[in-house]
Amino acid sequence: MHGESAVVPSATRAEAAQALKSFLAAYNRAEKAYDAQVLDAVVTGQYGDGKKASLRANRSIKPGGNTKFKPLELTDATFMIPKRAGWPRFFVADTDSNRDAGTSRATNRVVLLFTKFGAALPWKVAHVAVLTPDEVPVFKTDKDGWAEALDPAAKDLAIPPAELSKRYAAYLTNGQPNGFAPGSQTTGRRAVRARYAQRPGKATQWIDQALDAGTYTPMGLRTQNGGGFVFFSCRHYEQVKIDKSVKGAKLPLSASVRALMTGTANDTLVREFESAQTVTVPPASAANPRALFLSRTQALVSAKGS
Repeated sequence: MHGESAVVPSATRAEAAQALKSFLAAYNRAEKAYDAQVLDAVVTGQYGDGKKASLRANRSIKPGGNTKFKPLELTDATFMIPKRAGWPRFFVADTDSNRDAGTSRATNRVVLLFTKFGAALPWKVAHVAVLTPDEVPVFKTDKDGWAEALDPAAKDLAIPPAELSKRYAAYLTNGQPNGFAPGSQTTGRRAVRARYAQRPGKATQWIDQALDAGTYTPMGLRTQNGGGFVFFSCRHYEQVKIDKSVKGAKLPLSASVRALMTGTANDTLVREFESAQTVTVPPASAANPRALFLSRTQALVSAKGS
C-alpha cells in the first residue's frame, strides 16, 4: 500500500488536537509581540496573508507590542477529519472561543480549516470563520466517524467547489452568474459598491479575481443533507481617486493603510484585499440551488499610493 494512493484519515485525532495547540501557542506569541514571523509555521493561504499583514502594520504603529493582550483560548474542540489519498490533506476544527465569553455571542463557534501539503510539512490554518451554532452543519461521516472530503469538481452540487472563487469574483464584478443566495455579501455588497462608486470628488473602482490555486485551493466537507460546506478565497483591488479641488474629498488613509503602503498617495490609492468565504452549497437537485454565505472576512494585504 502506497502513501500517495491509500485513502486514509488526513490526521489522527491526536494529531489534530496537537495542531490546534501549536497554532494557539504561536498565535498568542505573535499577537502579543506583533511578530508576524512567529506565525510562519502555523498559518497559510488567505488567513496567513491577512493575519501577517495585520501584525506587520500593528508592529509599525506600536513597536512595543500589545500591552493589553489577552490570550486566545479555543476549547470544546470537535474535529471533522476526512479520509484522503495524497496531498493536500485537511481537517476542520469546531471550537469555542473565550473572546466572546459573557456576551450575547458567547455560543458562537470558531471554525478553523487546517491544511497540510506534504508529509514533512506542519499543519497550518488556512481559514477561520466565526459561526452561530445553527450555521455549523451536520457533516456526513462513516461508521468510524471520519468525514467525507468534497470532490473539487463535484457536479452534484449547485456550484462545484473549484468554481466558487471565480464565480464569486465574476458575480461581484457584473452580477453574473447568479448562483448565490441574496444577502449582505452578495446582493448587499453589490448595492454598497454602486452607492460608493461615485461621490462628490471621489471615484472608486474594483477589480475582483479568483484566488484558488496552491495554498488557496477551495476545500470542503460533505454535509449530511447531500450538500457541501466549503472554504474559498478571492482577491480584490480597490482604487480610490479623488479630485482635490472638491472640499472634503479625502483618501481612506488609516494608520494600517499607511503602514502597509508603498509610494505617496497624492490623489490615488489602490488597496489590495484578500477575502475568505465560508458557504454551504446545496445539491444541484435542490429546489433553490444557490450557495449561502455563512461568513466572509476581508483583510488588507498591501496598498499603493500615487
